[in-house]
Amino acid sequence: MNTKSLIVNGLSITIFLNYLYQLPKFRGFELEKTPNIALIDSHLPPETGQQIYQTRCAVCHNGAVTEAPRMEALQLLSVNAIIQSLETGVMKNQGAILSKKQKKLVAEYISKIKSKNQTKSFNQGICAQTNDKNRLTRIHTWGMDIQNTRFYNALDLKINAQNVAQLQLKWTFAFPEATRARSQPTIAGNTLFTASQHGVVYAIDVATGCIRWTYQAEDEVRSAMVIGSDKNGQANRLYFSDFRANVYAFDLNKRKLIWKICADAHPLATITGTLTLHQNRLYVPISSTEVISAYNPQYECCTFRGSVLALDTESGSTVWKTYLLNEATAQGHNSAGAKRFAPSGVPVWSSPSIDTKRGVLYIGTGENYSRPATPTSDAIIALDLTTGTIKWIRQCLSEDAWNGGCSNPDPANCPENHGPDYDFGAPPILLQRNGKPDLILAGQKSGKVYALDPDNQGFILWEKQVGRGGIMGGVHWGMTTNGEALFVPINDQSVYERDKHKPSQAGLHALDVSTGQILWSKLEENRCPPDVKWVCAPGLSAAITMIPEVIFAASLDGRLHAYAARDGQKLWEYDTNRNFTAVNGGQAEGGTIDSAGAVVVGNQVFINSGYAKFGEKAGNVLLCFELAK
Repeated sequence: MNTKSLIVNGLSITIFLNYLYQLPKFRGFELEKTPNIALIDSHLPPETGQQIYQTRCAVCHNGAVTEAPRMEALQLLSVNAIIQSLETGVMKNQGAILSKKQKKLVAEYISKIKSKNQTKSFNQGICAQTNDKNRLTRIHTWGMDIQNTRFYNALDLKINAQNVAQLQLKWTFAFPEATRARSQPTIAGNTLFTASQHGVVYAIDVATGCIRWTYQAEDEVRSAMVIGSDKNGQANRLYFSDFRANVYAFDLNKRKLIWKICADAHPLATITGTLTLHQNRLYVPISSTEVISAYNPQYECCTFRGSVLALDTESGSTVWKTYLLNEATAQGHNSAGAKRFAPSGVPVWSSPSIDTKRGVLYIGTGENYSRPATPTSDAIIALDLTTGTIKWIRQCLSEDAWNGGCSNPDPANCPENHGPDYDFGAPPILLQRNGKPDLILAGQKSGKVYALDPDNQGFILWEKQVGRGGIMGGVHWGMTTNGEALFVPINDQSVYERDKHKPSQAGLHALDVSTGQILWSKLEENRCPPDVKWVCAPGLSAAITMIPEVIFAASLDGRLHAYAARDGQKLWEYDTNRNFTAVNGGQAEGGTIDSAGAVVVGNQVFINSGYAKFGEKAGNVLLCFELAK
C-alpha cells in the first residue's frame, strides 16, 4: 500500500500508522509495542497538540461518531482527566498509539481548565456538623425497589399533583471538572449518596447540599450507590461499581473500604447498570466498551461476552457467574486484515430485577457485536437466583449484530447485514399484582414495549409499538408503573434513515398494563434554537420516576417535567440548561438530562443535569428542588 492509495481513500499517513500500530502484527512484520513515530516520520515537523487532535481525534469528536463527546465538552475537562481517559479510561485503545508526550500535548490543547485554582474553587461547602447517625434507608437503589418499578410512595412523601407546581430550587452541587452527572442519588436519613465522573463518592446533606465526606474510587462511577441496611433498617454499607468493572463494598460506620473485586477479566469490560442487592447477595450486570473499539478497522472484533455475577456481600467472593455466550473463537479476517471473533457482545446494560416468588432474576440484554448472532441478544432472560442457571430466554429481535464499525466510512468490522442495535437498555420491570397474574414489562430501543408471562417461559402476552425507535431509543433508560398503567418515555432521537418518514413520538405515553392499549400520550414540542450546536431535542431518554399522582421525566433539552399520572397534563417544568452558583463553590452548569432519572423523597426532588455523550450538552450539576413553605 502506498501513500497515494491512502490519500485517494481520504486517509492521511498519520491515521494509517495509527491503525497500523494497534496491530500486534501487520502482514507478517513484528511491530514494537511502542513504535518510534519519530523514526518512521522523521521528515515531518514536530507535532503540536492541535495537529494531534486534528489527525487523530477530530474525525470522531467533531460529530462523525454519535457516541463521542463534542470538542466543546472535552474542553471542560482538565489536562489530567484527559490523559487519564487516554491511559485507563474509555479512550485507552486510542491512547495506546500515543506517546506520553503526545497525550500531554493533545490534552493541553483540548483543555480550557488551565489553573489548579479552578478545581480548588469547588472544595468549599464542607458540612460544619457531620452527624448522620439517623440513617434510616429511604431510597436504596436505582429502580426504587428490587423489581425496578421506579415507583415511590413512602410515608414521608409530601409532593402530590396539587402542590408539585410549588417546587422551587433549593440548592445546586457542582461536580468538579466534569462534563456529565450520571450517578443517580440514593438516600438514607438526611444523607444523599452519589458519585462523579472522576470516581469521587460523595455523602451530601439533603437539606443544604454540604459535603459530609468523600471517598475516591479508581475510576468513573456511572451507576447509583446501593445502600445496605442492618436489621433495623439503618444504612450501614454502600455497594457500587466503577468504569473498570470494579465492585466495592464500603462501611458507612467506619467510612472505610471493606472489599473490592474486579467483576470481569476482559480488558474492555465495564459496569453501567446499578448493582442489585438482595439478602446477602449482590448481583452485578456486566457490559463493555468493545462496541466502541470496533470502530477501528484494525481492531480484532470481538471477544467480550456479557454476563451476570453474584457476589457474597460479606467477603466479595463469587457465588456464581453466568456468561450469556460461549467463548469467542476465530472467524476469519475482516477487509482490513484483522482477525474476526464470535460469538460476542450481549452486554447487560441495566440493573437486574429480582423475583423472590419464583427465585429468579430478570435481565435485559444488548446486541451481538459480531456474527454469527445468538439467541441471547436483545432478549429478556431469567436466571436462577441461587445457581445462576438460565431458566428461559425470550428474544425479541433476532440477528441484531452491530458495533461501532457500522458508523465508520471504512466499516471493516461492521457485521454483514448488520442490525439496528436495538438493545434492552432499560431494566425489565417485575409487576406483582394482587388477584391478577404477574407481568414482566420491558421497553426496547426499537420503541416497542412488551408484557411477558413470568410463569410461561416469558411468553409475550402483548407488544406495542410506541415510538419509532433509534440509536438512543425508543425506550432508552427506564420506564415506571403504578400497577395499573405503564408509563413509557420515548426519545425517538438519532433515528435510522429507514424510519425517518415515521412521525416522532418523543414524549410520555401511558399504557394499560393488561392490554398494552395506549391510554394517553403527551408529545413534547421542540423548543431548541435552530442554530444550536449540541444535540438538543425534546425526547425523553433518561429514566422516569413516579409518585402516586405525578410522573417526573426529563428531556434532552435539559428540562425537568412533572406530568399528571391521570391524563398527562403538564403540572410543572424547570429548565436546567443554565449556569448556577453551587453550594460547594464555583460555577455549576446544566445541560442535557440523560441516563439517571429524578429521585423523590419527602418534600424534595433531586435530578442530575449534564451529559456529554451522543453530542449532547455537557454539564456538572446535581439540583435539589423543595416545596415552597
